[in-house]
Amino acid sequence: MWKYCTMEMMTGLPSPSPEMDARLKAQAQDLQVLLSQLLEPPTDPLTNRLADVEMSPREVKAVLLLGVHGQMIMTDLAAALHAPLSTVTRIVDRLENKRMVERARSEEDRREVVVRAGEKGRILHEIIQQSRMEMASRMLAPLTQGEREILLELIVKLIRASGTVGG
Repeated sequence: MWKYCTMEMMTGLPSPSPEMDARLKAQAQDLQVLLSQLLEPPTDPLTNRLADVEMSPREVKAVLLLGVHGQMIMTDLAAALHAPLSTVTRIVDRLENKRMVERARSEEDRREVVVRAGEKGRILHEIIQQSRMEMASRMLAPLTQGEREILLELIVKLIRASGTVGG
C-alpha cells in the first residue's frame, strides 16, 4: 500500500511554508528578469559582430560543439543537440550550404558520417568564443576577486541543482 509522503519524508527537509513558497516564487521571477537583462545582447555595433549571420539557435549550437570537439559523428551531434538524427541531418545540410561545416564518411567505419567545422564555422566559433569572453570579463570587472569567486561558486551550485551538469 502506498502511504502519503510529505516533502520532509521524501527529502529529509522540512516542507516549505506557504510564505516561503510565495517568497521563492517571487525571487525566481526576479532571477528570471535579472538573467534576461544580464544576458541581453549588446547594442554596440562593434561588439555585436554577428548581426548579419542568419542561423537558428540549433545551427549556432552545432557550430559551437564542432568548434570545441573538432569533429563529431552525426549520432553524437544529434545526442548533444537533443534532437532526432533526421532533424540534425537537415541542420547539417543547411550549415553545409552556408559553408559552416564539412561532412564526410568515417575512415574507420564507412557507415558513420563525420561532421567538422568548415573554415567559416571555425571563424564563427572563434568570434563567438571571443565575444563570450569579453562579455564575461565586462560582467566580472566591477566585482572584487572574492566576489567573483563567490559568484562562480554560486553559479556552479545553481547549475548542479538544475541538473544541467553532473556534480
